[in-house]
Amino acid sequence: MTRRSLFVLVALMGFVPAAHAAPTPQQLCESAMELASAKYAQCRLNAESKYSKTLDAAKRTAALTKCSTNLSTAFLKATDKYVGACAATEPSSAFDDYLKQCSDDATAAAAGATLPDYVADLATCNADLTTCDGDLATCTTNLATTTTDLTTCEGDLAACEALPPARLLKTGQTTSYGPGSDGDLQVGIEQGYTDNLDGTITDIKTGLVWEKKSDDGSLHDVDNTYSWSIASYGTTNVLDGTIATTFLAALNAGGGFAGHTDWRLPNRKELESLTNLEVFGPSTFPAFNTGCTPGCTVLECSCTRNDYYWSSSTWAFGTNQAWYLAFFDGRADVNFKEPGATFRVRAVRGG
Repeated sequence: MTRRSLFVLVALMGFVPAAHAAPTPQQLCESAMELASAKYAQCRLNAESKYSKTLDAAKRTAALTKCSTNLSTAFLKATDKYVGACAATEPSSAFDDYLKQCSDDATAAAAGATLPDYVADLATCNADLTTCDGDLATCTTNLATTTTDLTTCEGDLAACEALPPARLLKTGQTTSYGPGSDGDLQVGIEQGYTDNLDGTITDIKTGLVWEKKSDDGSLHDVDNTYSWSIASYGTTNVLDGTIATTFLAALNAGGGFAGHTDWRLPNRKELESLTNLEVFGPSTFPAFNTGCTPGCTVLECSCTRNDYYWSSSTWAFGTNQAWYLAFFDGRADVNFKEPGATFRVRAVRGG
């Protein structure tokens, strides 16, 4: 081996450990293994140098075998001395192979060959590192978003859990008729309605979604009337009248009304939630009585007549009768489910 190849190998293997006042067992083990590796490299250099002079292959092989044996012995000695403090997980033979490769590469380079392209490997490694950093940044951003969402969710949950038990709605009456009267106390939850701009109104306090009524001769026309029962009247008295077979059937047909197919007839309590006992003619809230002029659609107006509206609730005292609401004054009463008794209706869903 030439002086140039010896110089290249020594440069590749050179290492100057930092000084420490009190080295740890891990550092001592690492130092011992690095020293053994340096001695091994020097041993190979000496063997190659002698071979260059004598060209005695047998002596060269014997010398190199001795170098490997000494390396293995030094590794085992360090491992036995420092036991678990040794970080090396590969056997000395792996280091032996690596150092042989370095020596061979250096020798070949001295003879004019090209060294392995570690620069390209470094570029690939750096590109992978950049990709990894980008993925980490994305992950960190997603984690921050998730953490924010979790905080918001926990806040909403805490607010929800802090709410008092469900309460009834106010009647709408605000005029006081003496201490303790409804208008004086005004107990309950304030009504709140949102026009969904699709022919429906959401009660934001109960979750009910109501059908708006129009004055355009359509299925939603406020003047349409329907019966509660027909075929079963006088026997089972079930909801088999035109409310179900004509009105609700058409409302829920195809894609349904306003994108929903679960419209139904409200029960008495649900229907009563629309009554405003402060006013009459009709006794309801402005959301259900505004802009009602001839020809207006559910997208333009909201109509309520001073008339009777069926509920889905049956009178317990006489099951051939059902409860209805009189929206002229907010009164509740019962009427026979006979085919000739046709009242107005308003559909509802949810709740």
